[in-house]
Parts: sequence; structure tokens; C-alpha cells
Amino acid sequence: METDSRLVTILCSVYNSEKWISGYLDSINNQIFKNFDIVFVDANSKDTSLQLIKDYKFRTGINKVILEFKERINVYEAWNEAVRVSTTPYVMNVNTDDRLYPAAISTYIDYAHASPEADIFYGTCVVVGDAEHEQIQGLFQWPEYTHEVLLQMCIGGPFPMLKKSSIIEDGLFNPKYTISGDYEMWLRMSKNGRKFCRVIESVGSYYRNPTGISIDKKDFEEHVRQDTELRELYK
Repeated sequence: METDSRLVTILCSVYNSEKWISGYLDSINNQIFKNFDIVFVDANSKDTSLQLIKDYKFRTGINKVILEFKERINVYEAWNEAVRVSTTPYVMNVNTDDRLYPAAISTYIDYAHASPEADIFYGTCVVVGDAEHEQIQGLFQWPEYTHEVLLQMCIGGPFPMLKKSSIIEDGLFNPKYTISGDYEMWLRMSKNGRKFCRVIESVGSYYRNPTGISIDKKDFEEHVRQDTELRELYK
């Protein structure tokens, strides 16, 4: 398999991420897949996040693009902007408090070569309880996809790889769902007959960030409301 092709763009929404951005950047830089792009969309950060990204020197083969916004936009608006400027056949959203293992991109691309008809690749991931990704708490080992399974759980996260053309055709992420916009996208793709491919290998670690939009207790009721609305809409 040719590993030098520029096939994937990482989509990265940034907002006040200085606590963990250095580890994130290192995990991207350590990918064994040689050539890929990463688009950072900064939503008017008030800390040093943006400057740390600007100063970081990626190895040869990683193309960095930075989009700066002067107002606060949500993560799904940021991903949409990144998708629009991407030029690769696949895109992959990875949040700044999560980490990819060195073989993550190459693993996904191997699956893409084996299953070119698939539109979304979702992998197993380790769950950690600290920003340094040292305290392992569990494992997201998602089941095989069916629409019924997807209605029960958001098996698409936390860092799936997606066929860009399919996301464009299906209308991009809906920023109306400020917490469950990714879940809405996977349900919409499923309802539209898109093909899901489960990746067996663990490709990274997910930080159960207590201040993250999907975990923060103050947003719990709104999160439940959005998920319930989506399950009814796409059942």
C-alpha cells in the first residue's frame, strides 16, 4: 500500500486549549503515516493556544493550516470550516484534549484501502481520566454498526475518519445541535444509507474531560434533550 499519498486531513477545533495542546501536537507529529494535512480552527481563544500552534514545528510531510475567527464559534461550525478548506478525500476530527496513537492514521487508511465503499471508519479507543493520558479508566469497544445500534449509542466517536464527499453531500454538521452535532451527523449519514466500517484496533485515547461539552454536568440535561430529539427524528 502506498503510504506517501496525501489522503487525510485532521480537523481540529481550538478554544482555550493551552493545558493540553502540547501533548496533542506531539501525538499528531508522531504519526507514522508520512503525508497528511491538519486544519486548526481557532474560535477566538483567550489563552496561548493559538500561539503554541503557530510556533509548533511539525516534521516534514505534515501540512498545517490555521483559520482564525474573531468570534466564538462552536465545534461543529469549526469542523465545517475545516472540511470546506480541506483538499483530501478523507477527513478526521480529533479534539485537542484527545490523543492519537502513532499508527492511528495508517490504520484507518489501511481499512479505507480494504473497504473503499465505506463512508465512516470508527475505531476502538482507550478512555483516560487525566489530561496527561496516563490514568486508563476503560475502553470504548464499539459494536458492529446497524442503524438500531446507532440509535442506542454514538458509536461514531470520538475520532472517526470520514469520506469528505459524503459529508459534503449530506450537508455538513448541523451547528444547531451544540452538544450532539456529531451524533446528528452519524445518524443522518446512516439514514442516508452511508456505509460504516468498524476498526478493531485501538487508535487513540479519549480524555473524559469534566469541562468538555459532552461531559460537563451543567450541560447534562441539554445533552439528553438533544440526543432524545435526534433518536426520535432518525428512528
